[in-house]
Amino acid sequence: MDEKWGPKTRAAIVTVKKGAKGNLTWILQAALYTEGYSPESLDSIFGKGSETALANQEVGDISVDRKAGKATFTELVAG
Repeated sequence: MDEKWGPKTRAAIVTVKKGAKGNLTWILQAALYTEGYSPESLDSIFGKGSETALANQEVGDISVDRKAGKATFTELVAG
């Protein structure tokens, strides 16, 4: 990664969906929370709360598919 939201970081992002666990899920939950979409908890586990927060998102031109990929992260983190 390039230590900022640059091309290398964007290229390294993978799609995060229900059942995912770890740091990227925690970053997603924190970003959702700071944008006003409550994932219910910041526990690094992509569960019902994270899925619901993504289903309710209306940021940018992101399709609501209950997953977080490059477009979702770009909008939440760099947008």
